[in-house]
Amino acid sequence: MPAHSSPRIYDGTTGGSGHNGRRTHIIQLLRDAKEPLSVADVATTVGIHPNTARFHLESLVDAGLAARETEVSSQPGRRRILYTGTLPNQTHERAQGYRLLAQILTGFIAAKHPDEGEEMYEVGMQWGGYLTSRPAPFEVLDEAEIDQRVMDKLDALWFAPEFCGDPEPHLLLHNCPFSELARSAPDVVCRLHLGMINGSLAELRSTQRVVELCPLVAPHLCEARLGPAEAIEHTTVPLVLSHIETTSADPEDQAPTA
Repeated sequence: MPAHSSPRIYDGTTGGSGHNGRRTHIIQLLRDAKEPLSVADVATTVGIHPNTARFHLESLVDAGLAARETEVSSQPGRRRILYTGTLPNQTHERAQGYRLLAQILTGFIAAKHPDEGEEMYEVGMQWGGYLTSRPAPFEVLDEAEIDQRVMDKLDALWFAPEFCGDPEPHLLLHNCPFSELARSAPDVVCRLHLGMINGSLAELRSTQRVVELCPLVAPHLCEARLGPAEAIEHTTVPLVLSHIETTSADPEDQAPTA
């Protein structure tokens, strides 16, 4: 393992699972499911083998992030093992308090600063650098290690990331923690998140950056295309917003009304 000049920064959530965001994705599914989920339910939704799903689910039970129960059934045969999340879901009042605060601040920024996109990108860059485990002096990381450190951070921040190499390098973010705000104010929320990723890559001295971001191509899925850092040196990273305009909001993402 490479030496670190400062400890890795995690956020009391997954702690960076090192499983390409799958474990965070499963936590999100358990958190938001209205009924307990079986191994088969999770495997089908996440797109993994049932044995892999069972491994992650049992690890979450051991970590206190999920609970296990045996299905109650009057039918003969082996009863299924079901799993529920132990973290509050998106409609929990504590989660809604933070979401309401984010909604207020996002609305204020969007109303007062019509050219907020570039400013939010720069803010994100600063925070991305701050939240990243900085390499030691003279330490040279290969791109695989850099990708893993960025994935760890995105995983810990609940984006459930997945790195894909085909047909070109890109990140899939399976869970946007602020999807409804992203729909209403992408130049605030999406550019902030975009800046955070590129700030992390810059801090780690990567040769690549996010060169295009497609927010919410599905209700909770964003795509970030990677390319050479010099491709965005003198230009604004484009947001492809067509999917936001045609995708209806998830009712569970709505903030409470007074």
